[in-house]
Order: sequence, then C-alpha cells, then structure tokens
Amino acid sequence: MGIIDFIQNNNPFLNDREGDFIPLDKESDENTVGPPVLVLYAVPNSIDDDEFRDMVADGMPGRKVVVVSTWEKEVMIQRLEGMDENGEGGDELLDFSVQDALNRMVQDAKTTTAATSLSRPSLSTPMVTSATEGPCPVLYFSGVTNKEMMDTYNIIANEIYAETNGVHWPACAKVVPPAFDKSLRQVLSEISGDHAEAMKQGKEEEKQ
Repeated sequence: MGIIDFIQNNNPFLNDREGDFIPLDKESDENTVGPPVLVLYAVPNSIDDDEFRDMVADGMPGRKVVVVSTWEKEVMIQRLEGMDENGEGGDELLDFSVQDALNRMVQDAKTTTAATSLSRPSLSTPMVTSATEGPCPVLYFSGVTNKEMMDTYNIIANEIYAETNGVHWPACAKVVPPAFDKSLRQVLSEISGDHAEAMKQGKEEEKQ
C-alpha cells in the first residue's frame, strides 16, 4: 500500500473525530453546507494565485472561479498563513468560528474594491523544504460537492507534494455543521497536525 492510500485510510483526524468530517470519496452523501469557498491553509508561495485558480477550474469545471463569490455557481479561494509550532500567529481569521470566518471571507472580498489577489496582502507563507519548517497544508472546502472537492484536491495535492519535494501531501477536509461553532484555528490545527502525523507514520510504514 502506498503512502497516499495509507493516509486516506488511516488518518486519525477522520477516525477519531466522528461528526466533524465526512468520508473523502466522491460517492458519499453530499452534506454540502456553507458558502462555496476553498481555504488554502499554509500552502507554499511557489504556487501562485493564477495556478491555484487554474487547478480549481480544472477540478470544478461547472463553476466559475472568482475572488468574490456572489452566487452558487461561483467558488471563492482564500489563502491563509500558517500558525507556528505552538499554534499561535497566522491569519486573524483563524480566531473566528468556522462559520464567521467563512462569512467574513466572502464579505471582505465583496467590499474590497481591488480584489486581485487570493492572499491577504500583509501575509506570506514561506516555501517548505522540511516537515519541521511549517504546518502541513490543508485544503478546507465549503459549499461544494464531494466530487468537486475530491477532483480539485487530487489536482492541487499533487502540485503541493511536488513543490515541497515530497515533504507535504496536504490534508483535505470539508466544512460540516458540527464544526461551525469551533474556531477555525482549532479545526485547521487539528486537521494539519493529525494529517502530518499520519503522513509520518505512512512514510515509516513504507520503509519497513
């Protein structure tokens, strides 16, 4: 079994937090909630905004990829800076609940007169070359179908894996109602940390 299969089948976040996740497959029940947003957490700067837009367009061909989301067939993309090893720092949106953070992402984009970048302008995510240099990236989906999520995830995940020289295979999760009232910091920290542990275990299994 390859490392990617191991991660998808043995991720402790998926196994231990029942109710906070949905199965990562195209055929499971949709459970689509929230505005159509893709949060790109702690992704490498070597992948620019246009590349992410193109990859999301390939994964969700039925949607228009935009910075400002104004209707259900559009999907907004938002990059967020990663936290430090103590779970501190990062984007200010991390301290809002998941539901409030998603709403603020959409509202901020709608009220910005020159929304040309996916990144919040004062922040940057450094290029990761070691698993100890930054958090594991997370693709956090809201308001899209499972098929759209998985098709997009598979495209972007391969690119991030290549850009980090095999250091990170990003985590994937989808917003569900039980997570709405939790802080975005808590949710992303748990997903990122648990996925990093699963990936480390998978690599160790491959060596045996």
